[in-house]
Amino acid sequence: MNTLKLIRNNWKKSLFLSCVVGYGVSTIKTKLDIKLYMNKLSNEVLHSNQTTNVLPKNVLVIMNPIAKKKKAENLFKKYCEPLLHLAGFSVEILRTNHIGHAKTYVEEMSALPDVIVVAGGDGTKSEVVTGLLRRQGEICPISLLPLGREKASGFKIFNFGSELEFVKTLCQALLPLLNNQYKYVDVIQYDVLDEENNNENDSPSNNLKPIFGINGFSWGLLKDIDTLKDKYWYVGPLRHHLAAFFRSFSGTANWDSKTDYVYTPPCPGCSNCCPEVEDKPTKGFFLSKLVKTQNVSRAATQKLIKNDSCATKLSGCINSNQININLSHNEENFSELESKFIDSLQPGWDLIKNIPKITNKTVEPNLVLKSRTIKLYPSVSDEPIFYSIDGEEYEPRPIQVSIVPNAIKVFC
Repeated sequence: MNTLKLIRNNWKKSLFLSCVVGYGVSTIKTKLDIKLYMNKLSNEVLHSNQTTNVLPKNVLVIMNPIAKKKKAENLFKKYCEPLLHLAGFSVEILRTNHIGHAKTYVEEMSALPDVIVVAGGDGTKSEVVTGLLRRQGEICPISLLPLGREKASGFKIFNFGSELEFVKTLCQALLPLLNNQYKYVDVIQYDVLDEENNNENDSPSNNLKPIFGINGFSWGLLKDIDTLKDKYWYVGPLRHHLAAFFRSFSGTANWDSKTDYVYTPPCPGCSNCCPEVEDKPTKGFFLSKLVKTQNVSRAATQKLIKNDSCATKLSGCINSNQININLSHNEENFSELESKFIDSLQPGWDLIKNIPKITNKTVEPNLVLKSRTIKLYPSVSDEPIFYSIDGEEYEPRPIQVSIVPNAIKVFC
């Protein structure tokens, strides 16, 4: 009775103490669960390494130290690096210190490692892929770790168990490398067009190198809102809503961007779109055992196929609020570009009504184009909205977007 009376008379302190104890117990339990999971996984990796010997041995880790709220390096060294050492890998870490560092470093390396592990966000992944595909000759496989920006929004005061789930996700992303599970992945190539030529006969500029990406292209109002939301971090889960609200009354907003486009229909591969290219050799003894050439016979078969519609050029012009371009697989099981043009958003109350759709990214496009390549010719604006390619911003210029099939080998 005395204890109950004491709690009743000091209920605020009792409630606070209960929260602290509960948080402490949950944290200890999470740490213990992580330790048990890592011990079990380490034993499995060690046993697997004793039974298999055909694995790449030299690993270069390209680390973005400010990724994951500056926790990326600590997370990698705590959970991923021990697994790599147990599997017999020699690990070298490169810490990027400016935008474009990873791209330049990979492109200019005199000798590539057996595998590159990318520990960063979408921008770091795009830079590594771009650096590899700009090289002449040899390339190497990559492994992608989910150490980018936090996807979930809002405050996480009592989000128990999320740390354990993240550790599992991080380790599962590394396991394909340890288990020798890989596949060839298509990428998107972006070429800046020579503005001196006309729309029909223009070609990629010889002065600028192409950019390669995995996730896609975004340009317009919704991309601008998504970029601005980080300014309102102090409102937590409402920051995206608040950014859209203030953007709806912004007098400087470029609500409609006039864009000319020229595209070619989707094609699984034929004599027109499969020109002869030298097969890039794989590097090193271990990689020659790991990766088998699978594209030679497929490319040779495609060169014999004739598709008259492949070279057909279709054009148009549209005023749009937003343009999104992504890779998709169609029913015939080959990749195509899916370009979505949105032109249904208007300033003021109309945009406010659509804020839930904007934050959930469910705004219906007014036009959807399926293509093998597409060229965009944006109109010149006094306050241009920058392109976003895999999260990295670029100045809006005429560009050609195309597919590079089976361009990179990814452990996944």
